[in-house]
Amino acid sequence: MCYRNFLFDLYGTLADIHTNESKKALWASLAGWYRAHGAQYSPWRLRRRYLELAEQERKDAGQRHPAFSFPDIQIERVFQALYHEKGVPVSADAVAETALFFRTLSRSYIRLYPQIRPMLAELRRNGKRCILLSNAQAVFTIPELKLLGIDRLFDDIFISSMEECAKPDTHFYALACERCGLDAKDTLMVGNDLSTDIAGAKLFGIDSVYIHSNLSPRLTKTPDSTYAILNGDTARLKKLLLSF
Repeated sequence: MCYRNFLFDLYGTLADIHTNESKKALWASLAGWYRAHGAQYSPWRLRRRYLELAEQERKDAGQRHPAFSFPDIQIERVFQALYHEKGVPVSADAVAETALFFRTLSRSYIRLYPQIRPMLAELRRNGKRCILLSNAQAVFTIPELKLLGIDRLFDDIFISSMEECAKPDTHFYALACERCGLDAKDTLMVGNDLSTDIAGAKLFGIDSVYIHSNLSPRLTKTPDSTYAILNGDTARLKKLLLSF
């Protein structure tokens, strides 16, 4: 089989990451950030309102997009609302800075798996199209792609928050293929999650590679993917993709 287009998941497939949004120190620091900008919150109250506002955003996204089975939210709206409910006007840039501060506090580490950067670079040198299709928040992920040094190694980037639609919803796959002019029969999805990456690819009708990584949910069944790498070996993934 010869594939011309590769859709890549990010976290757990190309990059290893660890975050913890429940840390008390995170909410204490974030409350200090908001207070410094004129919005008075205690750490406990800030965390509670953040979760409440995020839940409301999920409900609103579902109402805006009744055709989507898996709608997503734009988390920056939550950070913005936390300012507004305290009567603090805030710019889009300030909201993005707040979100990035939050993400930096929550993140213990982020790093590429071995062979990822050369794999993407060589695929593109070979005339293949590499497209990111990630369930994530763009306000977090775009800076992290730059931090990892792979932001320019994709022909296009699709992040679920940008579209308010997430894998395994076939609408997410369809919009990427439509906007990039991809033929389904020439397109391969690469991901580490059976319930999102692989299930969505199968529903949409494209082939897939499942790679079981340290961030994959526990494997309880044989992967329903076209190809499978069960030991997280990204060197093997590189070899496989370059063989097409």
